[in-house]
Amino acid sequence: MSRHKYRALVRVDDSDPDSAALRGTTSRVTVRAHHHETGRGKYFSALVTRPAEFPDHRGDHSVQVTLTVIGDDLPDYLVPGDTLSLWRGHDIASGVITRRLFLGAEGP
Repeated sequence: MSRHKYRALVRVDDSDPDSAALRGTTSRVTVRAHHHETGRGKYFSALVTRPAEFPDHRGDHSVQVTLTVIGDDLPDYLVPGDTLSLWRGHDIASGVITRRLFLGAEGP
């Protein structure tokens, strides 16, 4: 599995109690994205990080986060400009990839 790091702008559903997990500086979530050619959805394990000095997501605005996502076929699903959802049994946030930061080496 390879590791990819992205910057994304996300809007959190404040009315959802599960979105409270995103109030910390680091959260483990699932990213739901769609294949560029087939449109088929797929889920990827991810770590969401936001700087401690960055304002909380509460209120009517989006926040910039860093996503570290694991998957061999990520470039088929996530490139700058693609939309995504952060998922914990259901969508708790939605956003857009603003840039790719890092392409990691394959793990064991």
